[in-house]
Amino acid sequence: MTMVHIATKAISRKAGQSAVASAAYRAGDVLDDAKYGKTHDYSKKSGVMSSDIVLPFSLKALGVSVDRETLWNTAEAAETRSDSRVAREWLINLPHELSEEERHSLAINFAQKLCDDMDVIADVCIHRPVMKLPFDPNVPPSSKYLREGEENPDPRNFHAHILVTTRAPTVGPNKTLAFDPKLKTPFEWSNKKRKAHDLPSSMQEIKRIREMWVDTANKVLAEYHLPLMDARSYKDQGLDQQPTIKMGVEATAMERRGITTEKGNTNRAIKARNKLVADNHIKQEADNERRISALRKGLAWATEKNARLPGSIGGTKQRADFAKHLSGSSEYYITYCTKQNNRTAVRVDDTKRCIEEAKSGIAWAAKRCENLPKRCDDTKQRINDTKQAIEGITEAIGKSDIEINKATERSARPTPSPFDDNARRARAARLDRQEGRIDRDTRANRFKDERIFEYAERMKLHLAMRLIQRHGEAMAINWAQGETAADAPDKFDQRQVALLSEFAQRHGIEDHDKAVEFTAHLRQVAKRFDHTLVENNKAIIKLLRDPNAEREQYLALTKHFTDFRDNIDQKRTAFNSSIIDKLGGSAGEVGRMTRDTMSSFSYIEELMDYINQDNCPAEARDVAKEHLADTLDKTCQQFKFALRDVNSLPPTPRKTYSEALKATLETFTEQYGKELSEGQYRALQDGLESYQHQINKARSPSRGFSP
Repeated sequence: MTMVHIATKAISRKAGQSAVASAAYRAGDVLDDAKYGKTHDYSKKSGVMSSDIVLPFSLKALGVSVDRETLWNTAEAAETRSDSRVAREWLINLPHELSEEERHSLAINFAQKLCDDMDVIADVCIHRPVMKLPFDPNVPPSSKYLREGEENPDPRNFHAHILVTTRAPTVGPNKTLAFDPKLKTPFEWSNKKRKAHDLPSSMQEIKRIREMWVDTANKVLAEYHLPLMDARSYKDQGLDQQPTIKMGVEATAMERRGITTEKGNTNRAIKARNKLVADNHIKQEADNERRISALRKGLAWATEKNARLPGSIGGTKQRADFAKHLSGSSEYYITYCTKQNNRTAVRVDDTKRCIEEAKSGIAWAAKRCENLPKRCDDTKQRINDTKQAIEGITEAIGKSDIEINKATERSARPTPSPFDDNARRARAARLDRQEGRIDRDTRANRFKDERIFEYAERMKLHLAMRLIQRHGEAMAINWAQGETAADAPDKFDQRQVALLSEFAQRHGIEDHDKAVEFTAHLRQVAKRFDHTLVENNKAIIKLLRDPNAEREQYLALTKHFTDFRDNIDQKRTAFNSSIIDKLGGSAGEVGRMTRDTMSSFSYIEELMDYINQDNCPAEARDVAKEHLADTLDKTCQQFKFALRDVNSLPPTPRKTYSEALKATLETFTEQYGKELSEGQYRALQDGLESYQHQINKARSPSRGFSP
């Protein structure tokens, strides 16, 4: 987008200004000032490319013409007050992409619109940036050469000064030019008077003219397919850019001579901030393009697979629920399975003991039944003997019916059994029932144990697969594609991947080797997840099961250090700001790095105190140790670059910042030299060598040729 710059200011007698003098300076012309009796000679002024008088069409139609000297002397004569505004200047920045003729045509076209819109006469002068020759100490002071430490203006700064009258022109006798001494143009009215005539405020009028300039320039830029202007502010455009402040003539001249000013420092800070925002925006746009490309590829793949999607949704959901259920209870079931295995051995022993007791009971019953046939024979013999005895008795007392009947009744009664086996049968039946119950319980326990064992084996395979594939896209957050922990809570972040890699290396669990079949390697790793490994590494098992819960717990533990770091960062920033004036100015990026090195001592000391506090969480102290190492490395790099570039500063801040750097470096190496790595120590040496090289180069005489 082409830069938009249009500004206006009044030429006022109150400020000691003259319309004739202002016109002569801007046109590089020689004009006689009738009011003050002076001749303003700016014919030697360089950089004036063209100067033209533009009349409104109303005067052109009447055939009126006027020269520059007559125009501005007439404008001066129409003003009678000592504080009158005798002219108004509009300054516009012309696009450097256009040719000289195109810029001239654009400026005249806009001035014509300004004249017709405001009913004024315009004096259009186009200037180019005046470039001087480089500074040469052997050449006498001249306007053609830069001063020591002075810089050339921006070579793209082509601009036009449009000086307009403050009163509407009228036609006098013989078509001479005149101005109404009682009527100013509405633009010069006060806001109160403008409001009384239903006119917008001066600020709104300036915005309208700004938009008119942008529309005029954009028509030309569009013809040549160049970037267009935008009259809106950065805020209205939705851009995160901060406008620079107006430098003014004095501050601009001082900056070009190498003298640092407060306004210059402010603008440099704004430009650095805008550049950083723009670079981040460009980087973000590139990331967005990559994400869009990836999303388009994913959309194409999803469209291609969409036909099979409805059929696989149900199965995928079931597998996901099952996997989540497995992950949630893996630790419990692995422990339970181990305990059940131990109990199974006890149950087997109890079952064997019961079987042995049953066998003993059966053997005892069988032994008791061995004499049963013999006893039955003895019983039959006794029955026969009894019958014979009864017959003898019957014959002996045949005459007595009563005795015979009694004897008959006694002989009719069953003889008592010599052996009752009801107890034997009851015991045998009880033993059979006990043995059957034991068999059923044994089969049920064995089936339950087998199910639990199979479940535990599946859980081991699940955990082993997540461990092996921790680096894959399905398990690890894809930061390059813009994926975050919020987008994929069930995936591992970089810290978690590092923890799992350390765990795998510590237990000798290698990643999948392509030479080995994946399923075989997965089963080998799953065998490592025994009861001992699970009990001794519960944190890792929890991480494998639920990365999001582990991540939230870690952030909660490290928040203590995050709050502490924010606090010391604020104190460090306040200290750096407080010593800017003592060092003679901000000195840009070199000054910022120098102030950071000066404040590094208290910063590092507070970090060490935090690390040594036993009441802080161990995770927070580990993060603090990593931040301490990063701080030492960053400080060494800041020493390196600050020493390399400090000699490029202007003389005054160069001296103060050089002394501060050398003193700080000496204290830093004395205090932390033993803790620095070889690379950090080398960075300090490189900075010192670069600094000494610049000093020697400045002291050595130049071998160049004088013109």
